[in-house]
Amino acid sequence: MKRILILLCLPLLTLAQQTYVPDDNFENYLENNGMGDGVALNDSVLTANINIVSSLNSSGLNITDLTGIEDFTALTSLNCYYNQLTSLDLSSNTNLEHLNC
Repeated sequence: MKRILILLCLPLLTLAQQTYVPDDNFENYLENNGMGDGVALNDSVLTANINIVSSLNSSGLNITDLTGIEDFTALTSLNCYYNQLTSLDLSSNTNLEHLNC
């Protein structure tokens, strides 16, 4: 009986999809602005907290990697200037209208 209960609960554990955010400065910014998962420096945030964000200003935070930005699917405006970025893949951000980088 216990095995059946555990198996029934497993699908509930996968509802909280995570987005990988390896840059500590970017993750700290997301955590401090209510877009994280409540756990600092674990390299992830809750996808449900970021996929509804339409505007993001991560300027001047010494970010070197914006991995995770691909899950900001509602993003229309991104300001990420004055960081240490060497590449930026926005191919998944199809709603993006304004970029200041």
